[in-house]
Amino acid sequence: MNLQTQHHYEELRRRLGAQGDLEAKLSALRTYKREVARRIEADLVSGQEPLERAMAALTHLADAVLIATYDLAREELSHQYGLPRCKDNDGNFTTSEFAIIGMGKLGGLELHLNSDLDLIFVYSRNGETQGRKPISNREYFAKLAQRIISYLSLTTRDGFAYKVDTELRPSGNAGTLVTSLDAWITYYHEHAAEWERQALLKARLIFAGSGFAKDFHGLFRRLVFLKPFPENLAEEVHRLRMRIEKELAKEGERRLHYKKGYGGLMDIEFAVQYLQLKLGKVFDTILSPNTLEALGRLEQRGILPKADAEDLRSAYVFYRMLEIYLEAEFELKEGYLDPGHECMADLAKRMSFASPEELLRAFSGHRRRVREVYLKTLKIQEN
Repeated sequence: MNLQTQHHYEELRRRLGAQGDLEAKLSALRTYKREVARRIEADLVSGQEPLERAMAALTHLADAVLIATYDLAREELSHQYGLPRCKDNDGNFTTSEFAIIGMGKLGGLELHLNSDLDLIFVYSRNGETQGRKPISNREYFAKLAQRIISYLSLTTRDGFAYKVDTELRPSGNAGTLVTSLDAWITYYHEHAAEWERQALLKARLIFAGSGFAKDFHGLFRRLVFLKPFPENLAEEVHRLRMRIEKELAKEGERRLHYKKGYGGLMDIEFAVQYLQLKLGKVFDTILSPNTLEALGRLEQRGILPKADAEDLRSAYVFYRMLEIYLEAEFELKEGYLDPGHECMADLAKRMSFASPEELLRAFSGHRRRVREVYLKTLKIQEN
């Protein structure tokens, strides 16, 4: 456990332990998360904390909240059903363990104040609980995951802690909420689409029960590269990127999507991930779920030219700060920059631009250059 995560987790245990019932514990959980997150965000927007460190700090906070929430949910369930058991390889009974995998921004240590948590839940082995009301391990862990999600996302008088997204699990919303480790690995061997292996580049193990963590050592990398990628990998990655841009960004004159739109954050992420998919099996040091760290490693290896890496890095920081100001200061959370919005003058000032026009010129410049580097990296000719 990271030292920051450990600090938050211990403080949460102290605060939650002082509360009587579940409602009071959830209230204390939300209060602590809100206090710490706002302090980190304030240090960021005031310039006291650099972007990368602030995002990592917010992610370590989320990790601690997740683990503390797991503790609450497990305690509640164990009173009712007992602990889940399974047989080990020698036929002896042991406790079946649970793991929480972070994906997306959570996996990449790139959270901001209003980020959702992209999660995958995995358990070690099938069996059943040992208690007054035995149920299968699969049912037990499904209930556990449901409680974790509910405890985090349920809106109370104190708001909610985090919204949770589990769509990156095997088969998406059509799949089961939790999966045994063997079934999860089998899915990637037999059914996973290439975009699912691409998404796994940002996977990070947040928590695993005693002894279970060792089963994940090097696992994400093995699953990403377990099968060769097609020779037309660049075209496949680009096809997915363009589908997202056309179907989800839906840009217009007053709807400039700095995440999914032309030259946006996803261009940066897809360019980095394409190089990781193409070369990561040979040069595993370029693999990192964190976009800025991966950029640096690609530049150090000479895989990405210094000028291109700097353009992507500069645009990434610009877009993330734009996102943070729009969401934290102006409560605009849709991912769009509206050049005609009444907040533009204040937004420009917050981001140290002399005028909205200067901000928009910088925005347009980043979009144009990012798209150029993206196309150059994938060797794609855009029509």
